[in-house]
Amino acid sequence: MAFDYGSIDLGLKNPFKTEGTISAITGSIQFLAGLYLLLHAAGSLKDDVSAGWILLIFSIILLGMGITLLGSGIYAMLRYFVGRNHPTSLSLNHNTSSVSAAVEEAGQDQYQEFVQYEEFQLEEMLVGRKNATFSEPAGFVARLLHSIVPRLLFMPYPIRNMAQGIFGAWVKTLTALVAFAFVAFVTLAGFAGEAGKLIFPIYSAILMFYLALVWNSAARSIPRKVERKVATLGRDTFLYVIVISIILPVIIGIGLSWLMKKDNSAAADVERIFSVLPGLHAVLYLSGIIVAALLSSAVILIMMRRRIAHANPVVEVSELRENWQESIHPNEIFINLDNLVMANRRYKEVPNRIYRELKPELDAQVEGKGSFKGELIQEIQPMVSPMDLGDDFKKARFASLLSGNILSVISVIFIFLLAYSIVDIRSFSGGKNLSSLLGNLNSAGAQTFLGLIMTTIHYALIIFIIMAFAKLLTNAAHLFYAEIQFESLLVYFKCEGTFTESKISTGTGIHDSTRSENTLVRSSITPWIIVSRIISTTFAATGMRNLEYPRYILEMHKSDHDLQAIKDDVVAFLKDRESIASITSVRDLENASHIHQINQQSRAPQAGPALQHDEDAAGYQRQEKELSQTDHKPDQEP
Repeated sequence: MAFDYGSIDLGLKNPFKTEGTISAITGSIQFLAGLYLLLHAAGSLKDDVSAGWILLIFSIILLGMGITLLGSGIYAMLRYFVGRNHPTSLSLNHNTSSVSAAVEEAGQDQYQEFVQYEEFQLEEMLVGRKNATFSEPAGFVARLLHSIVPRLLFMPYPIRNMAQGIFGAWVKTLTALVAFAFVAFVTLAGFAGEAGKLIFPIYSAILMFYLALVWNSAARSIPRKVERKVATLGRDTFLYVIVISIILPVIIGIGLSWLMKKDNSAAADVERIFSVLPGLHAVLYLSGIIVAALLSSAVILIMMRRRIAHANPVVEVSELRENWQESIHPNEIFINLDNLVMANRRYKEVPNRIYRELKPELDAQVEGKGSFKGELIQEIQPMVSPMDLGDDFKKARFASLLSGNILSVISVIFIFLLAYSIVDIRSFSGGKNLSSLLGNLNSAGAQTFLGLIMTTIHYALIIFIIMAFAKLLTNAAHLFYAEIQFESLLVYFKCEGTFTESKISTGTGIHDSTRSENTLVRSSITPWIIVSRIISTTFAATGMRNLEYPRYILEMHKSDHDLQAIKDDVVAFLKDRESIASITSVRDLENASHIHQINQQSRAPQAGPALQHDEDAAGYQRQEKELSQTDHKPDQEP
């Protein structure tokens, strides 16, 4: 959304300064580590070209990670630009003063559209006393989670999806561990053939890799597209794990048995080969993953509990339904409401968000009668509503952020070790025939080479697991740093009625010199006004689109005071109306006075005694008229 400067501050500050500072420090460490490795790679190129290139590749990776994190951290600490159109509107804004912003909010497709609701949904929420934000969870696992934590339903979609992602990861983890017990059943029952006992090390390695991928997928960040619904989390989440856990050992066992028959090998020979190979220590990795998942989930759970406790899912509105009989044209009701009553309620002079335009419809019928109707939906400019979630929440959020960045720094150490481990493999295998070297696995050379490979695998696994939980912790902290709540007034106005026209005249007395004729419109007005003070939330970011994210309505509170104030303003306007046109200009009053004096002079008698009253003058004129008529009659004959 375009930045529209205004001299009046809307009171929204940068929420990412702490996060940006720690991220910048972590990025600096990664950048310095990459710079050191780059200098070492430059020195190694003179002695060993391949080792120098390996170190160069890893130095570029570290430099890229460091520059990216350092840049984002510094970016997060810079000035936070908030324009007059922020935050995003609830629905398409029809206000003419926000046309450009409304076009950008509407977007071209679902990935660029930032408004959350349609105008008819806002009407349904106000009239029906319901909140469309709180959608029903989809899927067995999601319903299970919401049954355990019922108030999770009242969280915005990103928080609900994060909670479901972590819960789904735990479901998959426990299911995979239970599935490991199925492996014992399959192998001991003989379904996997004579090689069944040999699949335990293979399956434990597969289980370890699977859990690492599960927790890596749970550590996803907030997508910058609209999250219009809660992610589905059904029974398929763990059903396929159970099925694969039963089928996979059978497939591995059958395949291993086929290879043994093909090579005429016995189970003891295969077991002897496995004993020679370096151990992967899958149990230790599984234990490490579970411990890291427990600690990470505990920190996130503290933040989640405090945030859920803060929820107040009230759905209440203030309503007015009356009938007014007033002498006013229907159009003037809507003009006053739009241009005066609602405009006077602007927050810091920011134009109201118009979600349904006021387009009054007048149906004029015969003999000056007709009906009218019109409706509007407007929202007063949202103002920031601070969330006080307590010191425990702030400490847990900071601990999550700090722990994630510490893990990122630790991963740098293992990236160093991985780079030099690959260099050792390249140095050891240079100029040697690997086929002949591995021909005798019991030889010292083969054991050394296999040990170097296994060490490299260990470093790669450790880096992958550490980075997964580092992302999980930092993304969770970022999610709670990013949430900003707003408070605003949402108004729904609907007015219907009928009107009749009649004429009224004043100043029609026999001696009045000024006359006023008016067409009086008598209206029967039935307004329906619904007002609710809403609490909405959005998730901020850094960069050009810092607040371009859907705003979710979480609470709807009664606002009797605002409703009464709107009614008083409208009624005061109706009672103060003038139905009869009169002279208000001083010069017009002087001119009317002069005309009145002229009329008085013109009515003065030409002869006879001075008369005190106009009625007497009128009687005298009638008498004179009758006498003149008598004098002009011809004499009658006797």
